[in-house]
Amino acid sequence: MDKPLDHGSSIGLERSNFMWLKIGTYIVYLHSLSTSLPNGKLTPWAALITKMQLIFFAPALLLPNVLAEHFQAPLQPTGSLSFTPKDHLHDDPNRNINTNTIPHGITDDSRIIHNQTFDYIIAGGGLTGLTLAAKLVSEKKYTVLVIESGFYAWEYGPKIDDLNTYGQVFGSSVDHAYETSPQLVGNDGETGLDKDIRLVRSGNGLGGSTLINGGSWTRPHKSQLNSWEKVFGNTGWSWEALKGKMEEIEVPRDPKTDNITKGSLHSFDAECHNKEPDRGRVKVGARDRGYGWSQLIGALMETVKKTYSGVVNQKDLCCGDPTGVSMFLNTLTNEQVRTDAARSWLKPILDDQELREYITVLTGELVGKVHLDNGPALRMGAKWQAKGVEFGVHKKPEWKWDAWARNEVLLAAGSTISPLILQWSGIGPKAWLDAAGIEQKLDLPVGYNLQDQTTTSVVTKPKESGNGQGQAAYFATFAEIFGDEAEQMKKILNDDKELDKWAEHAVKGHGFPDKANLLKQYKNYRDWLLTDKVSYAELFLDTDNSTHFDLWNLIPFTRGYVKILDNDPYLRSFEYNPRYFENILDLYGQAAATRLARQLTNTYDMKQYVDKEQVPGRYVPQGANLSQWADYVKQNYRANYHGVGTCSMMKRDLGGVVDSEAKVYDVKGLRVVDGSIPPTQLSSHVMTVFYAMAVKIAESVINDAGKT
Repeated sequence: MDKPLDHGSSIGLERSNFMWLKIGTYIVYLHSLSTSLPNGKLTPWAALITKMQLIFFAPALLLPNVLAEHFQAPLQPTGSLSFTPKDHLHDDPNRNINTNTIPHGITDDSRIIHNQTFDYIIAGGGLTGLTLAAKLVSEKKYTVLVIESGFYAWEYGPKIDDLNTYGQVFGSSVDHAYETSPQLVGNDGETGLDKDIRLVRSGNGLGGSTLINGGSWTRPHKSQLNSWEKVFGNTGWSWEALKGKMEEIEVPRDPKTDNITKGSLHSFDAECHNKEPDRGRVKVGARDRGYGWSQLIGALMETVKKTYSGVVNQKDLCCGDPTGVSMFLNTLTNEQVRTDAARSWLKPILDDQELREYITVLTGELVGKVHLDNGPALRMGAKWQAKGVEFGVHKKPEWKWDAWARNEVLLAAGSTISPLILQWSGIGPKAWLDAAGIEQKLDLPVGYNLQDQTTTSVVTKPKESGNGQGQAAYFATFAEIFGDEAEQMKKILNDDKELDKWAEHAVKGHGFPDKANLLKQYKNYRDWLLTDKVSYAELFLDTDNSTHFDLWNLIPFTRGYVKILDNDPYLRSFEYNPRYFENILDLYGQAAATRLARQLTNTYDMKQYVDKEQVPGRYVPQGANLSQWADYVKQNYRANYHGVGTCSMMKRDLGGVVDSEAKVYDVKGLRVVDGSIPPTQLSSHVMTVFYAMAVKIAESVINDAGKT
């Protein structure tokens, strides 16, 4: 049995209390600014409140000395995560601190990292960042610094470890909970019924979003990954090139040989999984809640077959053709514990005394920008060279720090933050940088091409005969989603003039730099949907306590953006605008998928196991047409939290930010390695591809190090 990461050491509680005291002190400062008169003085009432707050929070100014005395010896938790528990106060950088010894393992003391040099600096300790770090460290040649904004979230251990508690940590400190800008929520740019701000869930802590996601383990269609090479010019990026990487990382368990799945309808094809599981890192297997399996899973399979003849169900969704209805694997250990990226990649390093000497993980700090140099030493045609990063929590000199990279800086902060770090570094569209007060160093379309999906739900109370556990996904094609209206929608999609209008609207809304290259993306998506028949929407069924469908349009044509709004990276002031449903096909696709979920629930084999519909219920009448469903969807959707494309990997003349080795164009020693680089959406969970992506790029990084 895997030894769990320690959740119970006293260091976490005391450090957490101290952090909140610091935050409280800083709130006092911000409050004083917000309540001042035009001449800069506080109003009498604000002055009184501020004095009272300062009296309450004053201990935060003295506490560091107490903590430093208490934490003289490094703590070694039973889970083998090694901490360097300094007081973490960003005080005078000239204070006499011994920086000759760089800490190995995890630390939250920025001062001992300041002005230190590492072979590689990785911004972000999430899925790709920790995978990349593990691959580099395993060479036993290179020192690696990982800087993560969050911490090791021990206090959320049970809720994180148990996939069945999905959503319970949303809104906590382990969730960034980014806000979108107000969404138009209309048809192709027309004024909608309201303007909404939506939350985008994103993991904050060692492990990133693998701490909070649903843990589904599926892979996309072969043609989707093949297009990365054929359409976008990314040499070496295809299904065959990535298949081995996706297999390499996993430690799969065949559900058919696992007693807990007796009576379930899982499917497993050994040819699609790791043949050497002892060399894998991410444990995957069947989810089990400890009680009987619902008849609804089989009923869904039969209902889909009777609705659309020819649909093949009950197959392994990791083999390059995710269509039909199937159960699937999850990122779980034998003991049903979540296998997040920290558990899979970081913990083995920290448990190995030799490997641990090569890694330093700094938590609780934001990477603000990349230090770029354009001195005479530049070679190989680059205009700039990445020399290191600035990090901290505030723009004041005593609250920000520097670290330096001998070889490369690797951005792995996610599809929201990595493009912002580039923009704060002076890389991005001139108009955006000028508006934020940043001097442009390099003109690249950083922040464009944001593609995110949308989610709606259909929930029905099951009859007693339908009770039980189980999860399955129906990956439905374009024709299956639209049903009787499929031919009409195909005509729209085949109309080049219509695509031209979509592209023009997206470019005007800063979704992409130019219309001609966006049209190439649209035609690629059209080929996927109409020729390759890739999955257009996923209908995800969970039978625990309810017949609950969550469903999302997998292939959005809408394009959005993310851009900075201020020159201070530590304010994290930015605009995230996915422009949900500004493309009419996206809206109707989501509406049709929601309609199909209701239809399946109330026909053929499924209807005998369900009772009263709870969502949408009376808000959408029975027999509603597509327009009525679209009106409902506008008001009742959420983000799907799978944004990609903001630092797209494609040829530069197509709108690319990074090349096929993830290197930022015209910058030596700088790569982006996260969800911002896929140029397209995918008809699967993104985890499998992101892990493979990190492994592939790590090989390129190591290969380049060997050349130099």
